[in-house]
Amino acid sequence: MRNIKIVIGANFGDEGKGLMTDYFCHQAEQRNENCIVVLHNGGAQRGHTVTTPTGIKHVFHHFGSGTFCEADTYCSKDFILNPMIFSQEFEELKALGYEPKVYIHPLCKISTPFDMILNQIIEEHRSGNRHGSCGMGIYETLLRAKENKCSISFGELFFLTDEQIREHLYIIRDKWMKTRFRMEDIEFISEEWANIINSSSLIDHYLMDLKFMREVSIKINDSILSGYENIVFENGQGLLLDQNNTEYFPHLTPSNTGCKNALDIISKSFSDKRNLRIEVCYVTRTYLTRHGAGRLDNECKREDINNDMFDHTNIPNPHQGTLRYGFIFTESLMHRILKDFQLSTNQYLFVSKCSLAITHIDEYITDYIWNLNYEFETTYVSDGETYNNIINYQKREKL
Repeated sequence: MRNIKIVIGANFGDEGKGLMTDYFCHQAEQRNENCIVVLHNGGAQRGHTVTTPTGIKHVFHHFGSGTFCEADTYCSKDFILNPMIFSQEFEELKALGYEPKVYIHPLCKISTPFDMILNQIIEEHRSGNRHGSCGMGIYETLLRAKENKCSISFGELFFLTDEQIREHLYIIRDKWMKTRFRMEDIEFISEEWANIINSSSLIDHYLMDLKFMREVSIKINDSILSGYENIVFENGQGLLLDQNNTEYFPHLTPSNTGCKNALDIISKSFSDKRNLRIEVCYVTRTYLTRHGAGRLDNECKREDINNDMFDHTNIPNPHQGTLRYGFIFTESLMHRILKDFQLSTNQYLFVSKCSLAITHIDEYITDYIWNLNYEFETTYVSDGETYNNIINYQKREKL
């Protein structure tokens, strides 16, 4: 029987998806079974924190959060690669004693430094109307990919020479960027930005990162999954940021943040669904958090949640500002979870069960947490650090 977990954030992100991915991978490790983490939406803008029982801590961006449990990583075709972040994080993990094994789908799109720069300049230009972007160039990469002469995929890296890639980057820098500035009514950029854009070392360093990513990764499609007993789909972002959640437009992410991508891959990868044990695990804090601008119902101050708590990962930054907080509406939480689960499972009838993971209960707890009138298998996480701190109530009954 193959065990498949789909880990989904129930809100705006930062719920504890990395923690639960690490937890499920740890279970596989304890059974001495192999495991792979699938990154199948968004890109390196994700920041999933995992701390081991020995105190090793890392924020995962480009690699699966099961890396500390010897789980491999697979970037499916809908994941957006960022060679700069990839190289940096690979070396960080290597310094910690972990050298991740990475598989990448040949159709994965690749961000360039110019996508990131465009993203940041456009956000600056919006001033008070910023979308709250993380500045990683995710939307810019997708937009550029629609222009055939400006697109580049992981598979193409194995056929293009460095000079051909360099010429490709010149087109993006000298033509595409100007097109984007016109589209956004940006007539002037600062001298500082101009110097960065035209720096010869920018492309030189990027080519080195591309080469490194190509050399340490294995090019393969979804067929890689058939060789694993345990598969964990680690979503980026959260349900409220899904590209189809038009009620919250334009402060969304350009990807599917629910079960759709994962179930598409499972459906096409395994012909015999009878040997699959599939669990969709939705993760939420005991309160809401949100980066950047946009709607946040029932917003409150941090001290209204817990004046003493401190988030070491979500520190203020110039693109998204300070992390925002809010109280959770239980009915709304359950509505969006069940909506995502039922919409997806109505099409794919092979899903085994739905579960709920509640994190950060040491920071804020109210009676509603213990009185959810829904039948979920529920995992309570005391502080969002390690699987050693998880109290797992393996039962199916109303809480």
